[in-house]
Parts: sequence; C-alpha cells; structure tokens
Amino acid sequence: MLAREIIRRKRDGAALAEKEIGEFVRGVADESWSEGQVAALAMAMAICLRGTSRAETVALTLAIRNSGQRLLPRAG
Repeated sequence: MLAREIIRRKRDGAALAEKEIGEFVRGVADESWSEGQVAALAMAMAICLRGTSRAETVALTLAIRNSGQRLLPRAG
C-alpha cells in the first residue's frame, strides 16, 4: 500500500491494520517514506488529531521493536 493511502485512511478516521503499521515502520527504517510522509502520519495530522486504538498502539510498538537490532541482556 502506498504511503499516501495509509495517511489518507488514518486522516479519515480508519483504524490501521497491523500490515499498514508494519509498512509505515519499514518505510521509516528503510527511508522509503519521506520525512513529510512520516510527519503527516506520526504526528501532525493522523495520530495526534485522531488518536490510536489500543490495537494500533500495540501493533506500532511491536513493529518498531521488530524493525531493528535488539539489545539483549548478557547471561550471568
């Protein structure tokens, strides 16, 4: 799905699917989304104005967690 479609859906009040949130996180991580697209979804228009459901918050948290390296505690 294109970035503009995800932004439009959230702007219009739709709950984003886990796949859409994953695409957003991948776009941020691999820089395929522009800074303007990231700002439009993450702050200015979509999330701050419309909020996020618990399911969206969990999906976003998990997608961010799974997007890069993890620091694991060393065994004793």
